[in-house]
Order: sequence, then structure tokens, then C-alpha cells
Amino acid sequence: MKRFFHVFLAVLLIITQFYAPVSAEIDEDTSKLMPKLSIISDKIPTGDAGSNIDIPITIKNTGYTAKDVVITPEIDSASPFTINDLTFSQSLDKIEGDRTVDVTLKLKIDSLAAEKNYPIKLNFQFTNSYGDPGTYNTVVYVRVINRISPPRLIISKVDIGSESIAPGETVEVGFDIANNGTEEAKDIKFSLEGLSDEGFVMGEGSNTQYIQKIAGGFHGYVKFNLKASSKASRGSHGLDLKFSYKDRQNQAYEDTQKVFINIGGKGGSNSNLSMENIVYPDEGITPEKNFTIGFDLVNHGKLDASNIVVKVESSDPAIVPKTASIKKIIGIAPEGTEHVDFVLSPTKEATAKNYPINITVEYEDELNSGKDDEKYMLTQYVGVYVDKEDSGKEKPKLIIDKYSFSPALVNAGENFVMNLSFFNTNKDKAVRNIKISLSVNDQTKENGSNVFSPVGSSNTFYIDSIAPKGRVEKQITMYTVPTAEAKTYTVTATFEYEDNDGQELTATELVGVPVVQKSKLQTGELTISTEAFVGTPIPISIDFYNTGKVTLYNTMVKLEGDFQTENGNYYLGNFESGGSDSYEGTIIPQATGEVKGALVFSYEDSRGETVEVRKEFALNVQEAPPAPNPDELPPQEKQSKNIFKTVKFWAIVIPIILAIIAIKIWRKKKKEKAMSIDE
Repeated sequence: MKRFFHVFLAVLLIITQFYAPVSAEIDEDTSKLMPKLSIISDKIPTGDAGSNIDIPITIKNTGYTAKDVVITPEIDSASPFTINDLTFSQSLDKIEGDRTVDVTLKLKIDSLAAEKNYPIKLNFQFTNSYGDPGTYNTVVYVRVINRISPPRLIISKVDIGSESIAPGETVEVGFDIANNGTEEAKDIKFSLEGLSDEGFVMGEGSNTQYIQKIAGGFHGYVKFNLKASSKASRGSHGLDLKFSYKDRQNQAYEDTQKVFINIGGKGGSNSNLSMENIVYPDEGITPEKNFTIGFDLVNHGKLDASNIVVKVESSDPAIVPKTASIKKIIGIAPEGTEHVDFVLSPTKEATAKNYPINITVEYEDELNSGKDDEKYMLTQYVGVYVDKEDSGKEKPKLIIDKYSFSPALVNAGENFVMNLSFFNTNKDKAVRNIKISLSVNDQTKENGSNVFSPVGSSNTFYIDSIAPKGRVEKQITMYTVPTAEAKTYTVTATFEYEDNDGQELTATELVGVPVVQKSKLQTGELTISTEAFVGTPIPISIDFYNTGKVTLYNTMVKLEGDFQTENGNYYLGNFESGGSDSYEGTIIPQATGEVKGALVFSYEDSRGETVEVRKEFALNVQEAPPAPNPDELPPQEKQSKNIFKTVKFWAIVIPIILAIIAIKIWRKKKKEKAMSIDE
């Protein structure tokens, strides 16, 4: 028996030594046994401005059990959200490992919120099963749609109680008021102004009416009892209906709209002149050269237009009339037409520019006859360009009238072709012996070298001559240094040339060259297991870097494929040059066989164009193994228990003990049998 116990103790010591390192390690540092929380979101929740929104949030724990979880949203002052719950934070007793928990964040969206995506930062505080504290921070996005427009009251209809109103008669005038906004208008006050003894006065009641509110898209109605003054003349009389109201935020609005009421039964039967078929110079006019402005006056009304006065004049004294600048027409019958012409001329002091010419028409009919302050008026402007060089006395001028690049946006570190068109603006004189030099003042920051340099030629070229109003096109190939900043550079073209008399002339023109830097996003090795099981989460991660010289805008990483995801989208925003980041997500296959997917990196480069970088991968998905007994604890927690209380320990020890006992009994019987044989 003594030997038996020696063997038993030796086996026990070996097993204890086998389990001791794991148990000791856990007992020494329980802070490593932490939960791993993440937010599962398939899409961005959307809410209307001015409404309440419930934001569902699914929390996934892929680590150890989290206890006493407190979720606190962090909303800055610029955010349109306010918490709609009684308590600001939300608490959960625990989130077990490999489990998900759903919570709802209730928010109120400000009615004036702009339409865009807004971030909300979520702060998590928790402990593990041993009381060690932990935190987790993430950002969720909420899309706000603003369908709200401020209230806008207008007169949609005017109801006049009598078709014919004679002086001294009373009439009831009603106004149908429409709210063309979506927000409610409240505390509405209407004031009827423009009442006088020569038109309308109040018959009964006040000139002020009130409506408590008009909802967005709905109508209200007010009416006034008016009396046509006995002194009123026949014709149309204008009144002003003034609005004042507020929206739901008590912001005040005011507006005034004019209505016309006819006395004498002539409503809607006035004259109506229009200017048609206007003719004026569409090319440059030289100084002291006459030009004509002409047009037709057409009466589209139902009454004669009378006492018509037409004026054509320029506010600049460099344009003078050669005929009378004012013409009078006795009358134009309904549907009648009258043609008028005016002759003008630029003086020799006129400079090369565009001169506006003002055309004014005043007239009346029987509805406003004799009322100078109520005459009808038409106004029209036309432009006449004076080109002094057409006189042939000016120096010929050489310009770049158009230019282009191939490619249209110049890439740093590459060649481009500059297409230039040189134009002689003079109609009479040619230019010759033309020397053109191109230069750039900007230099690179790194070594101070020129941004552009000619390829296969110099930056100076020669043109023999350009005829009057002639054009010569040239091409020059330029190289852009790789270190050039992304911006528009100015190339200065300096001209040296002669006119027909041999007089030396100079000029300069500026050409803007837009340079862009090529964006470069590089990725590291994709970390993912190629073997997978149906319904089993598979982590995927990758590092990525901005190795270009420009910022990448609206950078996003998206996980695509025929499977479910956790953290399937990662929005980084602006990714600075030289920056690095990483992406971590989870794939959950739903079917067996080969499943293909891709990590898609998308961003906008300095040209505003969207660029995609794809990382393809494939998974061999198999049927999931049988699920473990739910009564058993997770392997991590079993390691932290006393080994003498584990089933695995006794499953090993008991067979060893039984084997030792069996061997002992067998040896004892063998010994007794040997002794009996000896005897």
C-alpha cells in the first residue's frame, strides 16, 4: 500500500503541475478576461426634422461577460438631437459572451435641422465578472430629412360681392388665404391699407382682421366691408393687404400683397402694351458711327392705349441721340401695333466697352386717364458694344482667346499638352515677328524647382505673323514635377511683337493650369480564416495607409458579400496624407460551399472623383459542428476554477487510480499463486 500511495501522489503532482500555470495566470491578472463589445448596424436610421425617432441599437459581445453596463450618448451643442427619455443613460445588468442585446435610443429632432447625416457618440462603461472596469466608445450616424418649410401666406383668391361697383355703393370683399409652407402660421393679423376718400373706405367694421392659425397646406378666409367713395373715379383702385404672423418657434413674418378693385364695371378691361421684335446692334460699333434701335408696340388689352410716351436714352454721355430721344403716340387700339425707331451714335471719346441703353414706355387708358401717378409703364434695357479698334487707328492687340489642356486636369509627375490660341483683335493691322515666352512664378516647397518644364523644346516659341482678326494655334508639351501641390498654377505668357510700321509692342496674358495629385491608398495583408462554419462568426481585419500626397475625402470601408456582417461599414471621413488605420469586422456565413466577398475601400480624390479599391477573398463554408451543452460554462471560465472540482480532472484521475488498484491486486494474486506452487 505504501508504494501505491507513492504512485498516486506522483500522478497527482504531475496533473497539478499541468493545470497550475493556467489557473495561476488567471488568478494573477483577471483584467485580461474582458468583454469585447461592438455595434451591429445594417443601415443608417432616418428621421424627419421636428419628429421623434427611435434608434434601435444591437450590441454584440464577443468576449467575456459584461456586467453593470451603462450606455451614455454624447451629443454636442451643434447637434439637432435632444434625449427624449426620462433618464439620460441606459443600464443593462449584463451582456453574456457570444450574445446580443437590443436597446433603443429615443431622440427628438429639431424642426430646423439641416438635411444630412449626424454623428452620435456612444460611451459604454462596464465591468467583467471579477469587477475589473472597462470602457468602449463608438459612433452611430442618424440621417435627418427636412421636409419642413416655413409658413408662407399668400392671397389665393379675391371674392368681390358685386360685379359692378358704382361710387357710393358698398361691397363685401373676401380674401382666401393659402399657407404654402409646411409649418403652421399662428397669431395672424391682416390689415387692409390704401383706403382713401378718392377710392375705397371702410363700410362697416375694422380694417384689421385676425385668424388664430392656418396649418401648412391649408386655407383661411377673411373679409372686409368696403364702400366706394362718392368722389372715386371710374377705374382700378389698388389696396394693400398686410400680413403679420408667427411660426411655431415664434419667429415673426411680415408681407404685403396688393389687390385691385374696379369702380364702374370695367374690371379686367384695361389696355396692355408690350415691346416686341426689338432690333439693336449685335456687333461692335465704332465711335461716331450711327446705329438704330427699333421695336414694335403691341396693345394686347381691351381698351385703347393713349398718350403714349416712348424714351430711348443712355445714362453715359458717350452715347448721344441722332434723332429725337422722345416720341409721342396718340393711341393704339386693341390688337393694334405701332413701330418706332431711334438713331444713336457713340462719341469719339467713347471707350471700348458695353453701354446699356434704357427704353421706357408710359401710357394710360380710360381707367387711369388724368392720373399721372397711376400711369402704366414698360422698361427694357439693351446693350451696345463700342469697339474702338475698329477705327483702324489703334495699336494691334495680341491676346490668348482660348486655351485647353490634355488631360483637362494635369497630374503631378506626368506630361500634359497645353493648347493655346493667339488672336489678333485688330481688324486692319497684322502683327509680325511674334516672340512668346511662358513662365511660372510658383516653385516647389521641397527644393525650390519650377513646377512646370517644357518637354523637347524651350519655354519660348516664335510666330512669323498673324493677320488682322487672325488666329494661330500652338501646342507645347510640359512636365509637372511630382512634388507639385494640388492647386491651380498661373502661367504668364509674355508677347513681344511688331505692327506693320515696325513699332515694337508688348503684352501679357495669364493662363491657369489646374494640377492634381494622384491619390494612393495601399492595404496590408487581409487577415481572415479560409475555413468557416455556417452561423459561426469569422473575424476579418486589415491595415490600410494613405501613401499619396493629398487627403482622401469621405473615406469608407464596406464589407460586401452573400453573408451577414457585424461592423460591416466603417466611415473614416478625411484620411490625411501619411495616415494609417485599420478595419475590423465580422462575417457570419449563412450557407455551405464557396462564399466570395470583398472589402471595398472608397474615397474622393482631390478632383472630386470617387475611387474604389477592392480586396477580394473566398471562404470554404461547412456545416456547423453540434452545439455544446448550454449547461456547460465557456472554456475561459472553466480554466479559472479549482481543478479538483472539474469533471475533466476526475475523468483522468479516477481511471489512473483504478488501474493502479487493479495492478496491485493482480500482482498480489500472482505472488500468492507463486508461493502456493513453491509449497
